[in-house]
Amino acid sequence: MVMRSLSVSIALVLCIGAPVTAAMFTINNTAENISNPADKMYNPATQVNNPASNIYNPANRTNNPNALSPPTQKPPQPSATDGIVTARSAELSKDQPRAKPVIPHKSYNFKLARTYITAAKKAFVQDEYIEFLSITEDALRRINAGSLKASRKTKQRLARYKELGYGLLEQED
Repeated sequence: MVMRSLSVSIALVLCIGAPVTAAMFTINNTAENISNPADKMYNPATQVNNPASNIYNPANRTNNPNALSPPTQKPPQPSATDGIVTARSAELSKDQPRAKPVIPHKSYNFKLARTYITAAKKAFVQDEYIEFLSITEDALRRINAGSLKASRKTKQRLARYKELGYGLLEQED
């Protein structure tokens, strides 16, 4: 019986100590916590793109035109009689839209978009439509170039002024 109790007590000591020994021999891998910043860095060598492949070349589609591209209009064929204007050519000239009048490129040195609008209104009141258009086009040109800051509302107002100016010049002709 002593032998039996001794073997039970040894078994209990070994079984109770087993989780403790397992905890003593756990492997703590500190490399799991290391973050590698190299995988988040920008590397231009990973982006392989050819900038020359994005250049638009209309000659590429001469033999195989794209179905989604708008059709190009053929130039009108000259008639057999060059000196006489036929009814068909007169009809073509009526259907074709007029070319916009040429507005001289002027450069104004206003610092605010509001000043451009005020100057355009002043030119409009004085019936100087070409000056009105040159002021609005200069303002839009500077806004698009980034040298003049303007809100979206001001850009829309200047675009409407431009349309109005061209409409007034067409009526004047």
